[in-house]
Amino acid sequence: MRPRLAVAAAGAMVVVAALGACSKNTGSNEGGGSTVQKNTGGIATNPKDSQGPAPAVAGAKKGGDLQILQDSDFEHLDPQRTYVVQAMSAEQLFARTLTMFRQDKGGKLTLVGDLATGPGKDLDGNKCMNWEYTLKDGLKYEDGSPITAKDVAYGISRSYSSQIAEGPHYLAQWLSNEAEYNKTYKGPYNGGADIAPGLEVKGDKTLRFHFKQPHCDLPFALQLPTSAPVPKAKDTGAKYDNKPFSSGPYKVKQYIRGTKLVLERNKYWDPKTDPIRHDYADTISYTFGPTDVTQTNRLIADSGPDQYAVAQQNVPQTLLPKVNGDSTLKSRTIAGQAPFVYYAAVNTQNIKDLKTRQAIAYAIDRKAVIQTLGGSQLADPAYTLLSPTVLGQQDYKAFDGGPSGNPAKAKELLGGKHPQIVFGYRNNPWGQRLAPSMQQALEKAGFKVVLKPVDAENYFTELGRKNNAFDLYVTDWAADWPTGAAVMPVLTDGRTIQANGNNDVSYYNDDAYNAKLDAASKVPAAQAGPKWAALDKEWAQTAATIPIYYSKSLSLTGSKVGGVELSTDLGTNLYTSAYLK
Repeated sequence: MRPRLAVAAAGAMVVVAALGACSKNTGSNEGGGSTVQKNTGGIATNPKDSQGPAPAVAGAKKGGDLQILQDSDFEHLDPQRTYVVQAMSAEQLFARTLTMFRQDKGGKLTLVGDLATGPGKDLDGNKCMNWEYTLKDGLKYEDGSPITAKDVAYGISRSYSSQIAEGPHYLAQWLSNEAEYNKTYKGPYNGGADIAPGLEVKGDKTLRFHFKQPHCDLPFALQLPTSAPVPKAKDTGAKYDNKPFSSGPYKVKQYIRGTKLVLERNKYWDPKTDPIRHDYADTISYTFGPTDVTQTNRLIADSGPDQYAVAQQNVPQTLLPKVNGDSTLKSRTIAGQAPFVYYAAVNTQNIKDLKTRQAIAYAIDRKAVIQTLGGSQLADPAYTLLSPTVLGQQDYKAFDGGPSGNPAKAKELLGGKHPQIVFGYRNNPWGQRLAPSMQQALEKAGFKVVLKPVDAENYFTELGRKNNAFDLYVTDWAADWPTGAAVMPVLTDGRTIQANGNNDVSYYNDDAYNAKLDAASKVPAAQAGPKWAALDKEWAQTAATIPIYYSKSLSLTGSKVGGVELSTDLGTNLYTSAYLK
């Protein structure tokens, strides 16, 4: 999602990124090649870039209630458990991290210090094994108490705990130097110390990271919500999902699971410490339940409170002609390239036979899936696990059945057999449209398909359970930062597989392949692109994951909403500069 090049500056190894811009993608891409336009951004080297306040938004004013319409509740709001972009977008309003991407009007991203005074200091002159972060002055929680380095360290340390295993694991794996990050230290809930080995706290403002291997990507990893501070006295374990303790401009006022989330201003947030966020709206209210069709129709009508609303979901296929044909909606459309690769993951614990997995790959009808979900305005066919926006990505097709699949080739591979596949799908409008399309294509190829819905709020949690009840499912991924290092090891390293919280949801493990992942991880980012592309091709031969489409975004806002933009980083709406007219 965010390709980058490595350069040295300011006494530390820093990374300059070529970042996917928020640009419209015209025409379809049936050949599978990228039509993504790219922008450039980087990492801040001037300390002033990390200072606040954020630049004022022209025409913005304070006041009002911003309404966000969303089809289902968040799986998690606990920062250390969050790995779904809609929740990560919401969290930017109430949970600050050590670093953060700042986005300009053109979609260009710059990594700056958020809680920290800058993107970090490499203490050993570009060796990337010992890093130091200093917190800014004036940082406070929602009750006025100070945010400390110990709180940041405790937040990272609690991410080791198996009870809250759904979030990113980069920091825990790097600090422990183990793919199975909690083999020894299991976090503060399980008898461990409050601060994980490898973290050093010096006073209230200094936090150091000590690694056994180089990790030059640390500044980027710290913009993930794992580095959000959590004071131990406020940690309620699994219940922290219900009311995270705010370090940002908003705090949780009311949260009724499955119904609504209301955020209100945190009066102790100091904009002078924050180079990214504003608090223009008095409150920001999420309403859970409206489908994409309902959201779009309400915003087309643009009446009453919906003038102050935003649709979180894309315009559905059935309403695209209406939206495209109404010129008055152009100024209220948020459109651009999203960074996600949607792919079918085969549970290889159940489907061990390679030919059966190859038959699934040949059977998939990408054209039908894309048309079902909205057509070329919302997706391009995908054949690689690496997004075209990742540095070094190379187009490649494994077991290619053409745009509409090749059921005859699939049948040949099955050799007259008719295997049963339990297909788990997300029980929301997206999943309800996707599942029949997948079923029809697979059944044409000779499979027997049983569809099983999964509650939308728990979908990724269920897929991440090693003992889940499914053979096949469609999930998605966007790189957490701009190299294959934030894709291939996360999705394909079988050594990371645990009971819960897995990202490798194909559950495939191969020692020889894993060794190649390790080798690529040690290559400097500027030279690593071809290594990751080669591993993408090699992984494709397992047919453990089958890319289907690269996503785009197209949604609407009400006529009295301003400042909402598509996040180049997250690929979903960004509300840090939102205001009401």
